[in-house]
Amino acid sequence: MSILMASVFVTVGTTLFDQLVKVTNEPVFHAALWILGYRNLVVQYGRGTTIPCAPSDESVQKAVVELGRPVSEAYPLELSMFRYKPSIQMEIDAASLVISHGGAGTCVQALTPAGSRRLIVVINDTLLGNHQEELAFTLARGRHAVVTTPTDLTTLLLKGTSAIRSSNAQSFHEFSPDVKHFLGPSVPPEQAGFVGFHRGHPERLLAYLDERLTILR
Repeated sequence: MSILMASVFVTVGTTLFDQLVKVTNEPVFHAALWILGYRNLVVQYGRGTTIPCAPSDESVQKAVVELGRPVSEAYPLELSMFRYKPSIQMEIDAASLVISHGGAGTCVQALTPAGSRRLIVVINDTLLGNHQEELAFTLARGRHAVVTTPTDLTTLLLKGTSAIRSSNAQSFHEFSPDVKHFLGPSVPPEQAGFVGFHRGHPERLLAYLDERLTILR
């Protein structure tokens, strides 16, 4: 996959995760991705009641002005969407950034092959006993992925930081301080500080994660 591919894939799996889908409809979310260098957005929204919808050109341009970013133009990303497909491999292969729920199967899929794309894991902080957090934090500690919440996702895209800074999460100082290098498509993930994820025997890993974390892929 070319490192210059400017596509983002957002996926919620089979879960109900309207909080994440709602963020993808916001003008400032599109503005943040545009500033990073992305131009296409694919959203898999599962069984949610919030339908992905591109904001107006004017609202995105207004968001860029309010952010004070020195860009000559900004528009909503080219949007496509679907609820479910038998496989999301094609969407993952086409993306240089995957924004995903914390399902084990999706995370491993997004990180394969190693160093091929960036992964942001968005924790559903409304769930009690969310076992997906353990996997997300493990990936973050290894610098394979970045962890955030729906509330902090756009801030992460704009500033390269998230409110999740506990010992369970990631240390942002190990990544590139330039947010466009950190999260944009212009350089390979490993040049921005990400560590390639070599999954070895995927069937063993997924079986272990399912048993350990009680995650339904």
